[in-house]
Amino acid sequence: MNVRTKTVSFLGPDGAGKTTIMALVEHELTAREVDFAHYYFAPGYLKRYRASGIATVNTNPHAGRQYNSGLVLLKICLMLFEFNMGVPKVKRQNKLVLFDRFIHDLLVDPRRYRLNRLRWWMNVLLKLAPSPDLMVIITAPAKIIQSRKQEVSLEETERQVLTYKSIANQFSRSLLIENVGQPEDAAIKIVSAIFDR
Repeated sequence: MNVRTKTVSFLGPDGAGKTTIMALVEHELTAREVDFAHYYFAPGYLKRYRASGIATVNTNPHAGRQYNSGLVLLKICLMLFEFNMGVPKVKRQNKLVLFDRFIHDLLVDPRRYRLNRLRWWMNVLLKLAPSPDLMVIITAPAKIIQSRKQEVSLEETERQVLTYKSIANQFSRSLLIENVGQPEDAAIKIVSAIFDR
């Protein structure tokens, strides 16, 4: 079955249920015989952004040395090259492409990518990045997220939830999911949005 939507990115704080909902979405897409591909963060145009095949769990996403201003600029330019070259390439596969995280995640949690903090010019540069056909933002109340994962402080989780919600307004086609009910219901809502275009 063909769908007109080509790229769907899933954003949200750790512990909001993004992985669970994505798995349910993929199950439903398989049941509907939709051909799809799954990427983590980047399309893998450059070798450094390709999946290693080794599953890792990051329990401290803000650990490690943060980059200085020069390296921040270099890294963002490298990411822009990766996404601007890679996203059109994966779209040509003629299948639905699902991204677990996307370059716009930098606007919410720059420390995860060793960028220390959000700078005004990062917002400007990221306007050069390709936008997904559908941006799915999955959140939940901060205390619920903290009951599932405590990788960052409650204050940081609250900040991330608010920021993720606010960036939904930056995209022409976005879907905000407050994951407080049955995740199966959220998955069906997302699949409906994929087909509803």
